[in-house]
Amino acid sequence: MKKKDENIKLAYYEQNRDYTTRIIENNKEQQIFPKDSSLRIWYNELSCNYASHWHNALEIIVPIENYYDIEVDNESYHVLPGEIIIIPPRKSHALYAPKNGCRYVCLFDIDFFSSLRGYSSLVTMLQNCIHITPENCAPIYSEIFDLFSQIWNEYFQKTEFYEFSIYSHLFQIMTTISRYRISKINIFTDSTPVKRHEYFEKLNNAIEYIDQNFAYDITLDEVAANSGFSKFHFSRLFKEYMDCTFYDYLIDQRIKATEVLLTRNDLTITDIALQSGFSSISTFNRTFKQKKGCTPSEYRILYSVGLGKNKKKVTL
Repeated sequence: MKKKDENIKLAYYEQNRDYTTRIIENNKEQQIFPKDSSLRIWYNELSCNYASHWHNALEIIVPIENYYDIEVDNESYHVLPGEIIIIPPRKSHALYAPKNGCRYVCLFDIDFFSSLRGYSSLVTMLQNCIHITPENCAPIYSEIFDLFSQIWNEYFQKTEFYEFSIYSHLFQIMTTISRYRISKINIFTDSTPVKRHEYFEKLNNAIEYIDQNFAYDITLDEVAANSGFSKFHFSRLFKEYMDCTFYDYLIDQRIKATEVLLTRNDLTITDIALQSGFSSISTFNRTFKQKKGCTPSEYRILYSVGLGKNKKKVTL
C-alpha cells in the first residue's frame, strides 16, 4: 500500500504547525483541536507509544505502512495496514507503535451531532470500538476506505470548505456502517420494508426516551408501552437491535452520566448517584465498580480534570 497518492501533493507537516505541546490532565488529553476548528488529522510516523488516556473526540486510526497496536478498556486490537479502527469518545485507550511505519490518526468532535435524529443509535453503535477489515466488512470496506482517503486528502491539501467536505464524508461513513450493521440484524432482514421501517422508528424512539429520562424511575413496562409494544415483544426486539437488554442499556446511560458528573468538585458522590437515577449510594457504588473496575471515589481521583494535579505537557 502506498504511503500517499503520488498524483496529489499533501502537506503533511504544514497543516498542524499550530500544535506544539500535548497536554494531559489526569489522563485526559486537552486542547487537541486547532483554534476555531473541530477536527485534526495527523500523518503519524512516530515510533513512540502513548500511555492510557482519553479525550472527548472520536478517534479513527488507519495504518498505512506496518501495523499499529491499540488497547481500549483492556481489550487489545492489532490493526494491520489498510484496516480501520474507530475509538469512541471518552474511552480510555493506549497506543503502541512498531519501530517503523506510518498511519493516519483522525480526531473529530461529534458532540454537535446530538441534535440530529438517530444520534442515540449512532452513539450506541459507538459504545465499543469498531474494527473494520476487508474480511469482516467486505461489502462496505472499499467504500469506507475510499471515503477516508478523501478525508485526509481534503485535510492535507486544505482545500476550500475542507471541514464541510470532511464532515460530509464522515456522515457518509457513519451512515454506511450503521446501515450495514442493521442489515445483519434478524428483525430487519426477516421483515417487510414497511415493518422494518416501523421497527426502526419505534426502537429509535424508545432509545431517545431512555436517553432523556434515565435519571427518573422508568421501567421496562413504561418504555414498552410508550413504544407501542408488549413488554415481551419489546424486550426481544430491543435485545436484538441493541445487543444488550433494556436494563443494561438504562444502567449504562446512568453510569455515563456519573462519569461526567464525577469530574465536578461541587457535587458529592451521593448527589451524583441520585441525580443520575440510582436509588441509593450503595447500589451506585456496587454498579459503578462492576462496570468500571473501580469505585466512584477512585474514578474521581483518576479522571477529575479541575484539580490542577497530574498535569503534564509534552513538547513535540
